[in-house]
Amino acid sequence: MKLPSLHQYQSGHSVELLRSGKPYFAACVEAIDIARQFIHFQTYIVDNDETGRKILDALVRASIRGVRVYFLIDAYGGKSFPYHLEQEAERAGIIFRRFSPGLMSEGFQFSLRLHHKVLLVDGELAIIGGMNIANRYQGSHSKKEWLDFAVSIRGPECVHVLFILKKLWNKKFMTRWERSRETIHNPVVHEDNVRVKVVQNNWYRNKIEILKSYRSALKHSRESMIMMASYFLPGRNERKLLRNASRRGVDITIVLSAESDAPVFKRATNFLYRFILRNNIKIFEYLPSNLHAKVAVVDGKWSTIGSYNLNHLSDYGSIEMNVNILDEKFTSEFEKLLKMVIKKDCRQVTFENYIHRKRWPSRLIDWTSYQLIRFMLRIMFILTSKGPKKHSV
Repeated sequence: MKLPSLHQYQSGHSVELLRSGKPYFAACVEAIDIARQFIHFQTYIVDNDETGRKILDALVRASIRGVRVYFLIDAYGGKSFPYHLEQEAERAGIIFRRFSPGLMSEGFQFSLRLHHKVLLVDGELAIIGGMNIANRYQGSHSKKEWLDFAVSIRGPECVHVLFILKKLWNKKFMTRWERSRETIHNPVVHEDNVRVKVVQNNWYRNKIEILKSYRSALKHSRESMIMMASYFLPGRNERKLLRNASRRGVDITIVLSAESDAPVFKRATNFLYRFILRNNIKIFEYLPSNLHAKVAVVDGKWSTIGSYNLNHLSDYGSIEMNVNILDEKFTSEFEKLLKMVIKKDCRQVTFENYIHRKRWPSRLIDWTSYQLIRFMLRIMFILTSKGPKKHSV
């Protein structure tokens, strides 16, 4: 691929790939336990289960020892985080807030949802990915964890992460004591020297950086591209870029979930199988559990990991965060891991077996689901369209 301009990427980072499961949550707890000054924790879901308790207990310990803890959870996604746990957090000194508690704001405009999953510790360590805080992402002896990824970064880009998180946290209605005023004066530069760029999607704030990253990757890819997508429903422009990339010889592999927690959305994705396969793009379905990953690697040089799904809900209805990594060593190792997952845990869907297993009643359901999802996304686009900014989301 044509490499992005280097001036867009910060150098001097140490980067570690994290995969869903117990090691991921252990890494989060370890990061919280070493915090000395402040923690920003922003996420979509925290369940009232063993995993949710583990993370909350770590945040409580941090607050009790004097660390300033900011805990922001989406009001809609965070319905599984009960009021008594919210009270427990606040009693421990955690500054807690639910993001956009009203589904609609002034002027009959839908509020964006906070979909990103970010943990920032002391402005020195950021963990950014796609995992919510719930048992299904940790797994057990009897049940495989949902497949997802995150990345731990140390280095200068943590300054940018803090800026984004403070922008979402600090609101006019907050008291002076509740506001986040932390700054990072001398970010540490690491010898690993990995180049990264933290990008976001926030339609209301004119930020569509992740979508632009995917479009650029599709447009400039030259050899290969692997995408793992949990809720895959690319728009017309993205489908055109996929088709053009395949026609110029790019080996494209899309990994989807065989089963999904969102059956109607899965059916809508199934409707696109014919288009994908007819354009010589490979489809693999992940079998052991639900695939929740939202990642891509291109030409062994560039990769992206985060919360963004390639669909219009992430484009226009959610606040998302990804880490783009411009590093051949990291990307090649990540690509090897993805290929291993494909070989070990996935089945390929060919055009022949797709036609064989998809009789006309099933295709009709897929088409109906696709039209329904498209209609809902159009309505959402209208309701989240930007008017005069008289209020904060």
